[in-house]
Amino acid sequence: MLTEQFIASISAQTKANTGVTKDAGIFVHEFQPLAAQRHVFKKSASAQNGLAVSSSHVFAAQDGKAVVHVYSRDKGNQEAVIPFPERIRSIALAAKDSVLLLGTESGRVLAWEMCSGRLVSTSTSHLQPVTALAVDPTSSFFLSGSPDAMIHVWALPAILSFSPDTSRSPVHTLSTHRGPISSIVCGHSATSANIAISTSEDKSAIVWDYQNGQLLRTYLLPELPQALTLDPADRAFFLAYGDGSLQTVDFYDDMQKTASTDTLRDAASSHRPIQPSPKTRFNAESQKLGAALSLSLSWDGQTLISGHATGKIAVWDTAKGNYVSTVTNLPGPVTNLEFLEPIGFPAASEPTFKMQTVVKPKQDSGVSSGNALVPPNYTLTMQLNGQLRRPAISATEAVTKRSAFEEALVHPSFPQAMLDASLAELATWNAPSTSGAGIAPAADFLSLEDTAGTGDMQGMSNTNEVQELKKQLASLQRVQKLTFKQLSELREEKEYLLSEERKRSQSAQSKAKAKNNLADGSTSDVEMSNNTSGESESSDDDSSSDGESEAAPSE
Repeated sequence: MLTEQFIASISAQTKANTGVTKDAGIFVHEFQPLAAQRHVFKKSASAQNGLAVSSSHVFAAQDGKAVVHVYSRDKGNQEAVIPFPERIRSIALAAKDSVLLLGTESGRVLAWEMCSGRLVSTSTSHLQPVTALAVDPTSSFFLSGSPDAMIHVWALPAILSFSPDTSRSPVHTLSTHRGPISSIVCGHSATSANIAISTSEDKSAIVWDYQNGQLLRTYLLPELPQALTLDPADRAFFLAYGDGSLQTVDFYDDMQKTASTDTLRDAASSHRPIQPSPKTRFNAESQKLGAALSLSLSWDGQTLISGHATGKIAVWDTAKGNYVSTVTNLPGPVTNLEFLEPIGFPAASEPTFKMQTVVKPKQDSGVSSGNALVPPNYTLTMQLNGQLRRPAISATEAVTKRSAFEEALVHPSFPQAMLDASLAELATWNAPSTSGAGIAPAADFLSLEDTAGTGDMQGMSNTNEVQELKKQLASLQRVQKLTFKQLSELREEKEYLLSEERKRSQSAQSKAKAKNNLADGSTSDVEMSNNTSGESESSDDDSSSDGESEAAPSE
């Protein structure tokens, strides 16, 4: 059965509510098939754009603090409290939920790899705090917005690069707005034609081709927009206003839907502002919902939910543009609202990895190492799910070539080329060094004996552990010798079978040649007998003709 849930957070508890657990700040609510509250997380008060949810964890940036709370969705409790050097104003997940982006008070963005604990910082490009973050579906780019009216486009692979020469500056800067940036969303396309939408307190919404840094369309709004969300098919976007009303802005109206070209990318109308029709705005004045602070759209785009300053969460029908119901009433302003991934699809794909626990961030040490290699203390902590992906085997289509690592993993035995390379590497371990005169032979790094000059075992105090390791090494060496012996026997058997096959082939060829020679000899004998009989017949004919010639004169 299809199950759909949404998660909501409040900035602070402003009213008593006996139906809500004390100090609860994050609420998981089931939307269908049965509308009911499923779980709450305590001790959290997050501002707008301060909540991020993955399949395993919930991250909440605390309002006015330099702290991020981490909650485990599987265990249902608070897992960690992560302090940072400065206040966090916005957060967003990227790279299949393995990287958390954090917008800071000083105007820079931090990238936290939660599987390794690596923390990387961008350059300080914003003049004011980063209050909005949006990541594109491929995680190749992300956008940051600030009250300085600037939007920066960043390349995430460059930010996470280990090379010290890689630039951590914005790729593009979008500076058309004239007021503080309130919200940014990215489209759902994984192509280079994807779009992004930003809203500002200058009462405008702009559609961007963010990968090229181009403005596509400008919309003039009737009020200050408080929240923004985008249609799953990128056909329209929805806005929330301070008076509690909502508005639908369709990219393709009735006239544009009949056009053969994409009017959204028409360069002639890119600098022509458009004012949406008042008919696309809808409200529920009788419900006294209060100012709308957050929006989220269901996976099919048919249902819109809005969080309000009164704590109410309202449900709207996007097709009809009217109010449906109020699903819950929380004890504080609903600052963040997000539909979770639906559960219950029959062929839903599972994630390739899962984070059981997040690794607390530490300042990146690979940037200052002077090279582009992975630093020695870089360690990933994750759990792989399921089996490795294996390509389909077809008798009519060419099989995609796999790497040596994949070949070794799925093959019944190690490939011969890898074994030869490993044997060659083993042979060099104990080879004497030729780098200079007077240099001692290279030490075998598999040896656990304490040798002079190396000092590898000086720090080990547990003798029993050393003896156990020696036994394991001896066992591995015996297995290695046995494996090499079996390989040698298999090679000898292969050579013997090949030689026997060659002998059998040569014998068959000799017999065939002799048979051909016999056939040629019998053919020549027949020809000789035919020639002899022909000569005898010709001699008889000659004698008879001579007799006739002699009898003629006697007459």
